[in-house]
Amino acid sequence: MMIEQNHFSTLIKSYLEIHFSEFIPTLKFQSDGSFDCILRNPTNLFSIWIATYNSEITLGIEDPIGKTDIHTHIFCYDESEISETLSDLSIMINDIKNNKTVLYCKDESSFQWTNNISSILKKNIHSKNIQFYCWKTGNTNYN
Repeated sequence: MMIEQNHFSTLIKSYLEIHFSEFIPTLKFQSDGSFDCILRNPTNLFSIWIATYNSEITLGIEDPIGKTDIHTHIFCYDESEISETLSDLSIMINDIKNNKTVLYCKDESSFQWTNNISSILKKNIHSKNIQFYCWKTGNTNYN
């Protein structure tokens, strides 16, 4: 049985307050008990966003052109799984903030995320148009 929405959101908010308090000023609760929050990267080119709709965590990236379709879901079917769910959330946020997961695009309108830059470069060996966006430094060229 899924965790009730208000309780789930409260658990996630409490975790963020302790471990990722920089999200808290943007936290907005919705009428269904879920919340959204966002954190801009230091260069203000893109952001990480978190939502708790449907008693699950959705973690995503708002890309440099403002699209928010790059995301993943972290499911938590039972309160006994909350520790593992929060661990997964921490790993994903830290991978982005530590430039292990980066955004990239082959053209100006199609962004993806990856934690394997060498694979992207190998697949696109002849392309000079790939742009990478790292959390700490913004736009980076690995070509």
